[in-house]
Amino acid sequence: MNWRLKLVLLFTNLTRPIDGERDGIDIKELRRKADVSARLGSRIFDRKVIVAHVTDTSADGVPMRIYQNSDKPNQRVIIYYHGGGFVLYGPESHDYVCRRLCAMNDCVVVSVDYRLAPEHTYPAAHEDAYTAIKWVRNNIAHYGGDPNDIVLAGDSAGGNLSACMAHRCRNENIPLTAQVLIYPWIDGKLNNPSITRNGEGYLLTYPTMLWYQKKYTPRVEDQCEPGVSPCYEADHTGLAPAFILTAEFDPLLDDGYKYCEQLKAAGNNVKYTEYPALIHGFFNLPRVDRHAMKAYWDIKEFLSDLQKKR
Repeated sequence: MNWRLKLVLLFTNLTRPIDGERDGIDIKELRRKADVSARLGSRIFDRKVIVAHVTDTSADGVPMRIYQNSDKPNQRVIIYYHGGGFVLYGPESHDYVCRRLCAMNDCVVVSVDYRLAPEHTYPAAHEDAYTAIKWVRNNIAHYGGDPNDIVLAGDSAGGNLSACMAHRCRNENIPLTAQVLIYPWIDGKLNNPSITRNGEGYLLTYPTMLWYQKKYTPRVEDQCEPGVSPCYEADHTGLAPAFILTAEFDPLLDDGYKYCEQLKAAGNNVKYTEYPALIHGFFNLPRVDRHAMKAYWDIKEFLSDLQKKR
């Protein structure tokens, strides 16, 4: 692990910007601290990529931000769901992420500002995620997007939303080009070995994960329901091609790896990459390590290969 990552971990351990390990915490203050940390991280370990147009709009009541790199018609569309345990963050925290994806892939990116817990518990975020897909299908052509070339992407909780929506789109006969799952939260049991191995000292802690889960799925019986824990879906066949990205020191490493194996066993097209010496959240810090930036190039290559096959 390089000195930049060690600096990030030192800052995190000193400030605890996502310390949600105790009940009674002020959610608004927690979000404020998390947003400040996210902005600081972006300024130090990323740079703002300029794109042609950025538009804030609403998808039937769900706020969204649309990024366009050009005015060309029939562009690929990436619907992006941000991470944050279903409790934190929004389009601002992932603005640099969406700009970079837009520019590097020369596509339209739609950043979805889904409802957060504990004000809005399961299935609120998942319903908003699906509402956004339906809106994109009906309206994205006005922004130069191709409604028949949609990629679902997201990190952490956003990776969960992407995986769950891939199942729902298959069930609803909505065509998808791909799903890009960046250290996704897949299994509501929270008992994979990587959680024990990496659940302390690497930014995202096991107690914090439990706290997030309690806020979004306060009913224990919902936590492993297939609609929020896609590894428990009965049928994994016929899903959109998937690229699953994980990090060596991420507690969610096994979530991504095991889900990859499930999708492969069901006959799906799956690419998997574990990025060495990286931690949860690295996708928001692409200049912290060469492997973090490589993840963006790997996504570009994966999507370009799919484009050639269309």
